[in-house]
Amino acid sequence: MPRPPGQLPGVASLVQVLKLVPDPRARRGIRHGLPGIIAVALAAVVAGARSFAAIGQWAGELTGAQLSALGLSRGVAPDALTFRKVLARLDASVLDQMIGAFVWTRTRVAGGRRVIAVDGKTVRGARTA
Repeated sequence: MPRPPGQLPGVASLVQVLKLVPDPRARRGIRHGLPGIIAVALAAVVAGARSFAAIGQWAGELTGAQLSALGLSRGVAPDALTFRKVLARLDASVLDQMIGAFVWTRTRVAGGRRVIAVDGKTVRGARTA
């Protein structure tokens, strides 16, 4: 079975890594999984969102398939208030460690320096060292 673009063999996906972040919410009333909320928020910020309202708006424009790929299985995006409440309660140091670990798995040594490819050519193998 072919792997998704950007997925390195033996390396966890972002959503898998985010499952290790402890959920600060009470179990009752949870509508969206924590890994999905964080993954959508990260993607929105990378896409240029700079506020909770912008994150909520960006998430609201995603399709059900896009939400599912980011770890939200209900097909409905959380609203800005959900992002604000959940992200405010997270342990920032744990989240920083998890994202750092994820990014570290995407690096390699080239020319004596540790680098990360952000254009996708290296990940896809379209460009040689």
